Amino acid sequence: MRRILPIILIGFYIISCSHKKENVTITGSFKELHPPMIYLKELTRAGVIVIDSSEINEKGEFELHTFVTGPTFYVLWVPRSRGINLLTLPVDRIKIYINSSDFDIDYTVEGSVESRRISKLVRKQHETLDQITELSNRFEEIRRAPDFIEQKAKLDSIYLSIVKQHKKFSEDFIFENPASLVNLMVLDQQLGKTAPVFDIKEDFRIYETVDSCLTALYPSSEIVINLNRKVVAAREELKTEPGALAPDIALPDTSGNVIRLQSLRGKVVLLIFWASWCDDCRAQLKNLNTVYRQKAGSLFDVYQVSLDKTKESWIAGLSKDNYPWINVSDLKYWNSDAARTYMVKKIPLYFLIGADGKIITRATLLSEIEKKLDEIL
Repeated sequence: MRRILPIILIGFYIISCSHKKENVTITGSFKELHPPMIYLKELTRAGVIVIDSSEINEKGEFELHTFVTGPTFYVLWVPRSRGINLLTLPVDRIKIYINSSDFDIDYTVEGSVESRRISKLVRKQHETLDQITELSNRFEEIRRAPDFIEQKAKLDSIYLSIVKQHKKFSEDFIFENPASLVNLMVLDQQLGKTAPVFDIKEDFRIYETVDSCLTALYPSSEIVINLNRKVVAAREELKTEPGALAPDIALPDTSGNVIRLQSLRGKVVLLIFWASWCDDCRAQLKNLNTVYRQKAGSLFDVYQVSLDKTKESWIAGLSKDNYPWINVSDLKYWNSDAARTYMVKKIPLYFLIGADGKIITRATLLSEIEKKLDEIL
């Protein structure tokens, strides 16, 4: 099992949704030994700003003040700590009871529904990370064990189970209140430097739900707008992911006859994006002639879209390389409508489409497509 670093990254945001300022008071107390000072920091677009500070009296008590114009993220901070994350509303009167030296974990918050949700999330994160750290330590212990492979497999299985349980907790957490701004933090969770809990494509339904709720409530919020941009982009990309119904294309061939991709429904279709000026495209497509002659007919066809700029260069390329299948183009170069629909960033790009019209796979190498064709034809 690879070593898992006990790191969690959470995004913090500033949200403004009204113009009336309200005073927010944050009072609290330390149960055990405490530092002399505590600070309230606001997370803004410009960075982290210290808003207020307070001496902690001999009874362990403190009081902080701020003004908010709407839901605002803060961090309650003492030196050498990660801090306590808060999400305050104008109506909040927050009380915090810090129970131990684990300042950022072992605390109780009252008077702020959203801050209580953050507390619940943070405790679960630490619980999960402690489990992962324990597995990492165990992994180091078995490195030289004679049955390392077997033990590693067991640890891998336990790790996957821990991650699955944490993801289930996070999903339930979001759907308890999909309109909560704390869900922005939930979506940004990581259980390691390269271990995000959520993936926007795999978990698109969750992102879409949070986006629709927050956009309705906070349409002018920068961070909500940013989430919406990500959701819109992912939605477009998912249209050409394996399993999706292939978007139709209707483009003219060299004679001006418009041919629709959908007209080939019932066949396995290889959709190709190329250009006569693309040397790599032409080198790969030389091998396709043999495959096409073997498989073309009632079960298989090729629909090739050129990103050429001029009809002369397009026709010259076709004549030189002798492609016997369907060739179409709108001669718009990278601005081709079909290229935009299929999110083409580089060529050649291949999409293998099933007889049912759904995308089977996409690839940049023809050899990968040929292997898949051998499997299904």
